Order: sequence, then C-alpha cells, then structure tokens
Amino acid sequence: MSFGFASERSGSELSHDLGRRLSRDALIVLPDSPHFEELAERWQDGGRPTYSVVVVVATERDVSESVKYANARGLPFLATVGGHGTYYGMGRLQNGMAIYLRNLTQLKLDRDGRSALVGGGLRVDDVIKGLWKIGKQTVTGSCNCVGITSPALGGGHGFLQGQYGLLADQILSARVVLANGSAITVSDREHKDLYWGLRGAGHNFGIVTEMKYKVYDVVRPQWSYVYFTFSGTQIEELYGLLNRMMFLQPAQATHWSLWLKDAAVDTVHPVISHSILFNGPLRELEKYAKPLYGLKNVGVYSGVTDYPGLADVTGYTVDGYLCQYKGKLAMWPSDVETYEVPAIRRWYDLFDEMVQAEEALSGSFCLLEGYSTQAVRAVPADSTAYPHRRQKLLLAPIIHYMPTGNQTLEAAATNWGSTMRTAAVGSNQRRSYVNYAQGNETTEAIYGYEPWRLQKLRTLKRQYDPEGRLSFYAPIA
Repeated sequence: MSFGFASERSGSELSHDLGRRLSRDALIVLPDSPHFEELAERWQDGGRPTYSVVVVVATERDVSESVKYANARGLPFLATVGGHGTYYGMGRLQNGMAIYLRNLTQLKLDRDGRSALVGGGLRVDDVIKGLWKIGKQTVTGSCNCVGITSPALGGGHGFLQGQYGLLADQILSARVVLANGSAITVSDREHKDLYWGLRGAGHNFGIVTEMKYKVYDVVRPQWSYVYFTFSGTQIEELYGLLNRMMFLQPAQATHWSLWLKDAAVDTVHPVISHSILFNGPLRELEKYAKPLYGLKNVGVYSGVTDYPGLADVTGYTVDGYLCQYKGKLAMWPSDVETYEVPAIRRWYDLFDEMVQAEEALSGSFCLLEGYSTQAVRAVPADSTAYPHRRQKLLLAPIIHYMPTGNQTLEAAATNWGSTMRTAAVGSNQRRSYVNYAQGNETTEAIYGYEPWRLQKLRTLKRQYDPEGRLSFYAPIA
C-alpha cells in the first residue's frame, strides 16, 4: 500500500540530513507541502499536537532512523496511524515529528494458520477484511478507522474478546523501536519484562512496527443484532435487568447502550438506544434477549450480518460520520463491574440537564459498553500490564462540540464531563481504560492500584525510556 505523496526533499537541512538516512520509499513532508495537513490531521481538535515534519516511513529502519534523528535534534516525536487518540496530553507535543506508519501494511498468515504477521500501520478495517478473505478472524477494536496496534498496547476491547481475550492477549511477539532508536524483538522468550509491559502500557515503551498476532478460524460466520429504544424514565428498570442478564451473558454477546438526543423520538429528553451484538444466528440472540422484549420500548429492530459488516451496523465504517468527525471531543471514562443503578440515574439526569441547558453541547452522548469477559478473565491478572480484567463495563460521558474559542463553553464542557463521570462511578473505585483516557486521570486509575504493578511499570520506564521521550500518551508518572 502506498500513498503516492511526492517527497519534500528540498535543500533544507532537515530534508538533506534525515533524507540520506531513510530508504528510497520513505517520504519527508514539510509544512509547505499540499499533503502536510492531510498527514498531520487528527480526528478531533482536543489535545492536538503540532508538527514541523511528517516522516512517512516505509521500513522498520526508517522508524529507527527517524527516532535517532529526532533525539539528536531535540525534536519531540509521536507515531501515528489513524490519529484517533483522545488523550489531551498529546497537545504538549509542539513543533515535533510525526512518524507516519501507514505504509507498514504487512498482513501475512503463518504456516500453522494460527497467527499472522500484522504491520504496525494497519487499521482495524484492513485486518478484519484481509483475514476474512482467507476464512480467518481475530480480536480487533470496534472502530474500523483506528489502528490495530495502538488499542492492543492499551489492552484493547472488541466484539470477539469474550471468546478469545483482549487485543493485547493476541500478541505473541512484536518488533519494537525503542526510545533510543534501537529495534528489538519482544516476546515471552526475549525481553520478557517488556513483553509484560507492552500489553497494557505499551505506549510508554516503544513504536511497534510489526506484531505476531493470534488468528482464528471463522467457525460462526453469522452475526445478529437487535436495537431497542427506551425512554429515560426506564433507567432503573432497564439497568437493573441488565445487571441480571450479565450473569448469563454468552461469550458471543456484546451489550452497547448509547444515550443521545433524538428529536424524532423525544424533542426534550435524551433517549436510550440499547443494542446487543451477537456472534450467532438471530434465534439464539432473541432467546437471550427475551427479557428486554418484555420492557416497554419506543422501537426495536433486528437483523443479521457478518463480522466485516458490523461496522455498517454500528456506524464505525472508515468513511462514516463517527470516523470523520472533526469537532472537539472529550471522553470521561470509568470501568466498573456492574451498573450501580442509583448512580446511573444521577448520571442520566445530569446528562439530560446538560443537553437542555447547553445547546452547543447537545450533540454529546454517553456510551455504556458491556463486552463479554469470559476469555479476558481467564488470563491471569498479573501476566500483563493491563489492570482492569475484573471490570465488565466501560462507562463514558462523551462531550463533543464545535470549537469556538469560547472559554466559558470550554469550562462548562469540562465541568459537565467531570460531574457526570463522578456520578457514573458511584461508590466504585475510579478506573479508566487507557485508550479512552482524557488526561486528568491518576496513574493508578489508568494502570492499576496495586503497588507492585506501578513499581514494575516505573522500573520498566526507567530502563527503556529513561529520558521520557515516549511520554505524550498516558505517561507512567
């Protein structure tokens, strides 16, 4: 895969000095290039880093040489694929180097058919469709425009995790370019300490250029889905029932709730769209979902698709609205074990109040994800850096709006988000999935409260990145 951008090898010192270190197919793109903005673009405006150069790498050696050059010149750097990180701390990177990985697109099945080499520049869409063509599948994130590697480094949730574990659990080995520019192989045999840290806190330790990744035969090709629409008056009834349903949740099922304004249903209050996605025939899904059919609903529809088709069902296609959004967005995530129903009610009421009081924030929404966790919990909690294996639910108020420079609106957005997250957590200890983190979470909330876990992570950070060069996304403090 090649993007065909003309190389900006002008007479500048940067182009000359860096250019002679790179492969023939690598590109150096400077701000005066017509392609610069396209390559430096991010999904949303919050926490936006700025760059003085984008290096479109073609090989692992290009990544190494780019890192070494950036270090020698004191340039901060960040590896990019899809530009979808929500962490506001990335805005601390100013006038740096973007190392653009999208041309690292190898996807090659191993001889045994149980793993594949996955390039660090592939997006979820590339992996799902590429494997599906050969009768294979693997655990990916749920959003097709996001890179495959970055979510895996933070644990990684997806529709197949109940059957096979997190994205991080699929990594058998990885090629990693460290903060000093050297490249190593990380696995359960080589650099075992870093292999532990890479799977859950990997953003802190290096740039992954390639992974050996578990893949699986497609045994159940059909996926079915059902969407219910409820009013906000049914919070207690719905989430009390969902708590009970979680005890019987099949490994093949994922629950998603979305709260949003939908004037076609309710012109005043947010509605609840609750869906179940199921790897299997519709009759099996309907049997499991039968209790939900017993609740009074505003609407319900169902259908069938396949794994690649889930992106169309959920709205997460590469060219869909959710992947092309260009406003300002802030997630306020919390991971919990069950729905604490009184807390969910307080959260909904605050959200209802916000969308009525702040027209500029009325496009915000709330996400409540309930993935199956059978295979996730089967992995020993101390075997990877990912700390939240017992938490079954991902809750997040998501405040988004168009940036206007209005500081009053900015303050209001922050206050609403923070207040709603506090309400949603209830009596639970605050925990936040690193790939959803906003930047004001504590280190413990992201990486775990066990002292031994944090000590191990900090020791690894001192060993592999003593100067903190890889500290723009959820750094280990």
